[in-house]
Amino acid sequence: MQAATPKIAIDPFSFKGVVIVSLIFGLANALVRLTAGSNLALDDTKENIFTQSLEWGYLPDNPPLYEWTLILVQQFAGPTLFSFLILKYALLTVTAAFLFLTGRRLFESEKWAAVTVFSTILLYQFGYNYHQAFTHSLMLIAVVAFSLWAFVRLAQERRLKDYLLFGLSIGLGMISKYNFAGYLAVLLIPALMDRDLRGLLVSPRILVSLAAAVTISLPHFLWLYGKQDLFIAYVATKLGNPDDSHISRVGEGIGNMVVAAVSFYLPFMIAGFVVFREAFKTAHLSMPPKENLMRALYRSTFVALALITMGIVLFGIANVTERYVIPFFLPGFFWVMWLMQQSSTPKQTARWLHVLAVSAGVILLIRFVGVFYAGAPVCDDCQRWRPYDALKDQIRESGIDESAIFIGYEEDTAGNLRRLLPKADVRSFNLLFYQPIKEPNEKSCYFVWSEELLGQPVEEKVKHITGGESTVQVTGQWQHPLKKTGWRETEWGISQVGSSSVLYNTLCTP
Repeated sequence: MQAATPKIAIDPFSFKGVVIVSLIFGLANALVRLTAGSNLALDDTKENIFTQSLEWGYLPDNPPLYEWTLILVQQFAGPTLFSFLILKYALLTVTAAFLFLTGRRLFESEKWAAVTVFSTILLYQFGYNYHQAFTHSLMLIAVVAFSLWAFVRLAQERRLKDYLLFGLSIGLGMISKYNFAGYLAVLLIPALMDRDLRGLLVSPRILVSLAAAVTISLPHFLWLYGKQDLFIAYVATKLGNPDDSHISRVGEGIGNMVVAAVSFYLPFMIAGFVVFREAFKTAHLSMPPKENLMRALYRSTFVALALITMGIVLFGIANVTERYVIPFFLPGFFWVMWLMQQSSTPKQTARWLHVLAVSAGVILLIRFVGVFYAGAPVCDDCQRWRPYDALKDQIRESGIDESAIFIGYEEDTAGNLRRLLPKADVRSFNLLFYQPIKEPNEKSCYFVWSEELLGQPVEEKVKHITGGESTVQVTGQWQHPLKKTGWRETEWGISQVGSSSVLYNTLCTP
């Protein structure tokens, strides 16, 4: 009798299948990013400075969970681009896993839960912007997915351990990004409007959730309390131009809110209208009649719009960007997927999956062009192609100690110096509130500056450093597989900061 051939195929609509598909998609995006080399760009450079030490807080406008997790990854991947990619796509996989688990509970269908996860590729902030620019938002999205699953589980199971799990998610959320509080509001306010779910939240056992949340988040908020002035200054820049009138900021904020709300669902809603047009007929757009959880998710979008509008009108918040509203609108996404499920046929679902597969390919192609191509009209700054390696080469040629203290004039150079010189103590002139130097030492101290990258001449207070005879000039030749070496150049200066400098204690000592 012939032995049966073992099955090795993975069902893509199972939990394991969703995890594997997410990992493959993450790997594909990581490979696209690596086509532009190993330079750090955008907010990654800033974060690479902060990972030199464990602190209760770093930037006053963001909690520290992202930095803590990145520090953990860098213990084996180093302060390199790989550490950022590993964390980014590990969090993508975690997000997919918890969205699947949430969908499986809400839809009672593993296949539709998987379809829901795959459908996020058509949400612009998930399918495209996630891979381009996010740092703290990566952690926020993963924790929101975890928290939404924990809440659905709590509503269905109502055990003490479910309250504890939900509290854990709140604590992690509050140290992932502050707008997690907005997600909590749009989730819990609709729940309080429902008689059955209200009983869940006013139960004495909710104190278990509160205790867990406070235990996790309190140390950071105590740190933040000691940084009030810095926090207020940072928050003020996020709200909008303080020189504008309140009325003008309100007008700008309302316009930005409309753009953010619409863009969150594009191009998902366009494709949804085409494939599942029956689901969006007026008769189907009414509130779910029986399911308490789905009713709460239905109401969450309206609560989100009301809360954002109140913030704009009362506080003049003009800076309402697309990535800030992700946690506000993510719960309502499940209601839209529920609508589609109600009228879906096997043929429509198959067509939808084809749309998602084609979209994934198109997005990867667009990202490849955006990442790999250097020059107008794709990029003018082309940060990923800057020749930072020339700095390391010159430091070695000049005999400068690679474990010295280096002060970058701006965080792009500083973050990449940290990548190139992992044994060095690196600071940024723009972020002097972060001090990685904890103890007095006798290390040499260098100021690394580029007027081109800062976009202006050096400030008067540092000219005595940059004008010294010991300054080493560095000219980096840009390289690209499709261009002649040296098609652009970037210049830096490396100037030693002597102990007699008036800035030595500010820049080079604890």
